[in-house]
Amino acid sequence: MQAAATTKVPQPTSMRGALLAGVAGNMLEWFDYSLYGFFASVISANFFPAKDPIVGLMITFLVFGLGFVARPVGGFLFGHYADRIGRKNVLAITVILMGGSTLIMGLLPSYARIGVAAPIILTFARLLQGTAAGGEFGSCVSFLAEYATPRNRAFIVSWSQVSAAAGLLLGALWGTALSSLLSQPQLYSWGWRIAFIFGIVVALAGYIIRKNVDETPVFQQKTESDALSQAPLVDAFRNYKKELITVFFLVGGSNVTYWLVLNFMSTYISRFLKLGMTTGFSLTVVTLVAFMAGVPLAGHLADRFGRKPLMLAGSGGLTFLGYPLFKALARTSSYGEMAGIVIVLALIFALYIGGFTVGISELFPTNVRCSGFSMAYQVSSAVFGGTAMATVTWLIRASGSNMAVPMYMSGLMFVCLLATVFLFPETKDRPLG
Repeated sequence: MQAAATTKVPQPTSMRGALLAGVAGNMLEWFDYSLYGFFASVISANFFPAKDPIVGLMITFLVFGLGFVARPVGGFLFGHYADRIGRKNVLAITVILMGGSTLIMGLLPSYARIGVAAPIILTFARLLQGTAAGGEFGSCVSFLAEYATPRNRAFIVSWSQVSAAAGLLLGALWGTALSSLLSQPQLYSWGWRIAFIFGIVVALAGYIIRKNVDETPVFQQKTESDALSQAPLVDAFRNYKKELITVFFLVGGSNVTYWLVLNFMSTYISRFLKLGMTTGFSLTVVTLVAFMAGVPLAGHLADRFGRKPLMLAGSGGLTFLGYPLFKALARTSSYGEMAGIVIVLALIFALYIGGFTVGISELFPTNVRCSGFSMAYQVSSAVFGGTAMATVTWLIRASGSNMAVPMYMSGLMFVCLLATVFLFPETKDRPLG
């Protein structure tokens, strides 16, 4: 009887509140994080001036990648505390840390004004962003998974990806608006700073939302029964090696695809296809809207048919259709055709994400979920996602071909396909534990 009394089933109101806290905070945090990628060309001109603009852009993306280097640090640190003191407390901390570092970027004087101090401070702010992001995603996914029921878990967890894409969309909308309303000199001089300064406003909103939600019922039950791990990072590494390896390989290609299709696309279209910043930003908006619509549907299908079928369809589709779709994108000048191509790319990717996100959270039990998830996810993100844009920029310059982008993406999605086939066990009916 006592055990039954401590089991707290979330009611519809608490479920909605938890979903709002996870989704709203995640959206606002990824808005801040994405701005650097969307304004890469502008940041390059302001902080990394070079005789060859492509070299300056490569340096800018390398600093973007440094944010990913810090993500494992954030994953280890905040994953540990999320498993020790709770998910909601960590989520409140990460959103403020992200907003503060974004504000630093928005107020930072350019290289022309303060010299080498400008890129150094920018790099420091980017490292702070990476640390916050490293603690955010694993805690957010675990938070949502632990509030959901077995019947709707993939659908509920899918909103973590929808909200991240919504943050990217908000950044793309800022980019579209500013590039449309301002002249290029105005945008490069001061206009881009507006979006970054706005970041502290959205961070404060996320903090308020997250501080006023209860801890997950599953975590509360573990706390009451004194079943929490004293060293969750150590326990995850010691007892869940196969799961960590599985997540590492499943994340690599998906992280590369995420940043190339949902963020780098604006730079790819404007700089390498030479179609202008407004076209690049607006097509990124189209891509993000399609992805956001597709992921919850994929999550619903994953609840019905299992995680693995969706992951196989998405990784297989991008492996074999990525190159032809990018080839068609480079050959057409029709905006409608380009929009159709990026929508197809986004929907195929959404299939993989709909099964993948919930599946990797279900691999670990509650007492090490954030630690195990964040450890493997963020290390893989640093290795693959953080280097993706710099790598493809270098590959384009070295090969002279824009098709280096889909070749790199599809190659890594093939690794995801193999990992799904040989390493990932179906987790649809697995209890969270």
